[in-house]
Amino acid sequence: MPKERPGPPVSKSQKDVNDEIRVEVRLKAFLGMRPGVYLTVLYALIVLAALFFLLIYKGLRDQGTYLRVTTLPAGAAVTIDGQYAGSSPCEVLVKKGQRRVAATRPFFQPAVLEGSFSGRVFGTLFVRPRRDWSPRLSVMDSRGLTASALQDFASNPHIPEILLQMAAAAYSSDSTEGLSNFMDRSKYFVTSSLQLKYFLTAAATVESHGGVLSPRSLVDLVQDFAAVNERFNNLPFWLALVLPESASRSLQSSAWYQDFVRKYLADLQQQETRLRSQAASATGPALRIEGLVFRPIPAGTLLAGSLDDKTSAAHLPHPVPLSAFLASETEVPNRLYGQFIKSNPEWRKQSLEAKGLVDDAYLSGWTDEGHPAGEGELPVTSVSYFAAQAFCRWLTSRLPTTLAGYEARLPNEVEWEWAARGGLVGNPYPLGAKPLTEVFFEPGIAGPRPIGASSPNGYGLRDTAGNVWEWCSDWFSPVAYLFTSRDPAGNASDRSAEIPYGAEKAVRGGSWANEKELVRLFTRASQPPTWCTPYLGFRVVLARPLP
Repeated sequence: MPKERPGPPVSKSQKDVNDEIRVEVRLKAFLGMRPGVYLTVLYALIVLAALFFLLIYKGLRDQGTYLRVTTLPAGAAVTIDGQYAGSSPCEVLVKKGQRRVAATRPFFQPAVLEGSFSGRVFGTLFVRPRRDWSPRLSVMDSRGLTASALQDFASNPHIPEILLQMAAAAYSSDSTEGLSNFMDRSKYFVTSSLQLKYFLTAAATVESHGGVLSPRSLVDLVQDFAAVNERFNNLPFWLALVLPESASRSLQSSAWYQDFVRKYLADLQQQETRLRSQAASATGPALRIEGLVFRPIPAGTLLAGSLDDKTSAAHLPHPVPLSAFLASETEVPNRLYGQFIKSNPEWRKQSLEAKGLVDDAYLSGWTDEGHPAGEGELPVTSVSYFAAQAFCRWLTSRLPTTLAGYEARLPNEVEWEWAARGGLVGNPYPLGAKPLTEVFFEPGIAGPRPIGASSPNGYGLRDTAGNVWEWCSDWFSPVAYLFTSRDPAGNASDRSAEIPYGAEKAVRGGSWANEKELVRLFTRASQPPTWCTPYLGFRVVLARPLP
């Protein structure tokens, strides 16, 4: 095998070239300075710049004091010279100089800190110049505070912490006025075990005056609950609804609860029998006011609720006494609402939405000239609760002298149901056990019928079921019927004093868009008071002002 010949010898300089390439850079003098001098100066400047930004720049830029604000109660808006800076508890920078710091919260007296603020320059990036301010806010409007909290809880029952926050806020400011009423009214919106937990915790805060629940305050809490139970002897139904599931099962299986239900049903049967034999009939002539016919509704006792499901939480039957009043035979028609608009042009579409009185569907289909042609006898729809109330105020000013001392207003739920039943006890429809001529959903229907489309009930009223839903004056509470008594005297016909605020107003009767089997005279529903829909109108009652 032939041997390989070695290649030509490689010189050392060629190896160096193959192995590496050396680059040599020679710095030139700058402004007469050798490279070693100006590089040293450059490095020094970089170090000085870094030290400046670390130790001095932030102090020069933000020269002032960091104010730590902790208010009692928390959640106050903090402003500096009128500019929003944060919500307590927070830490805000107050620039050097004469400043005005304020902590404000609705319904509380503002706290103000005025004075000269200083601040060092050196090292503020690492050690901030701080100052503490912990003002205790005093309640300025106790009624407004409790009303707002109740409205908030009614609108947001899924946030029951509102109850505890309200109790803590009032006690942290040494103002407890109205707290008992707040707790008493908030129970009408407690419908779950989670809400009950916070309700009881807030009640304990009230009884203990914001401290620890002592034996004495525990006794007071129990006594308060006993007083509620004495007034509302149907309260066990509420407990069965809101207790945790295992506790509710234990309650309902107890001999005490079963005996309570037996007594309740027996008493209800007696009341039903007695009221059927004493059914009140309407007396007196009808009145016509501004083209709207009003029928007399007699005094009597309504067995409100559903006799089909006698322990239903939403429709628990209970007797309620009522005084006599008058009710419009039909819902208010477009024709008459148009007269109201002409007399009160401020209730046209313009600007009402911005005022929070209607939504953007108000008087849908109407123009500046009024309702659509040919629809004068249709019930007015797409009107808010506030618009219906304004109409009632206008109609009050048109009442004849024979009705001096009366007012036109929306019916409350009890008045509505009493009038809608027409003297019948327990029946779910105006003429008995089944719907007959009422306007409910059917194939091809696209809107309400003209007012008076259905046959009159025992009091001469029409369309109390179907056609359009009707506004009532009550704030809606889903468990209001559980806070009732078996004694009629314990059940007021108007609950506005007990439930003065809420999120939605009650509506009754159903509409042309509902299946007739799903909406009955005892069916309770609700809508936000600003809503305007094609399914909702109203009728009017004439009565003396409620006490």
